[in-house]
Amino acid sequence: MSDAWNVSEAELDAFLDEWEAVDRAAAEYLAERVPGVRDSLADDDARWVGHLAETISPSEEPEEHEVEAVSAVMALQHADWLGLALGAVRRGPGAVLDPRRVQTDVDLLDDMEGEIEDREGHLGVLEMALLHLTPLWQDLGVLDEDDRLTERGVWGLPRALHRAWSE
Repeated sequence: MSDAWNVSEAELDAFLDEWEAVDRAAAEYLAERVPGVRDSLADDDARWVGHLAETISPSEEPEEHEVEAVSAVMALQHADWLGLALGAVRRGPGAVLDPRRVQTDVDLLDDMEGEIEDREGHLGVLEMALLHLTPLWQDLGVLDEDDRLTERGVWGLPRALHRAWSE
C-alpha cells in the first residue's frame, strides 16, 4: 500500500488550521455583505439558527440511507454556500431556491478567485444537496411548500452560515 494515504499528525493539524482560516474568511466575507449577521440573537432565534446551521454542517454521522445526500451537502464549497445565501438575500422572500440560480449566484460573487470548471458536475452536486436540504428547510420554515424562500429563511441562511463558520 502506498504511503500517500498516511497523513501525519502535523499534516492533519496544518490542514485543519487552513480550513479554519477559510471558514473565518468566508464568515468575514458574509458579514461584510449582510448587515446584522453578527448580531446577538434571542434564545428562540439562536436555537433556530443552530438547527439550521446543523443542516449545513452536520455534527453527527448521517444515517446509512442518507450518506450520499449528506455527502453532496458536505461537498459544497464556501463559494457555493456564499452564493446560495447572498442570492437568497438579494432575491428575497418568495424566490425559488433552485440549483441553476445558486450556480449563477456563485458566478456573481465579487472578489472570489477561481471559477466552476465542471459546470454540469457542479450542478449535479447542487441538485443532490438541495434535494436533501429542501424537506429539512421546509420543516424549519426556510422554504415554503413551493420551495420558495420565506422571510425567516432569507434572514436565517446567512446567520446560520456565519455561525457554522465562526464556531
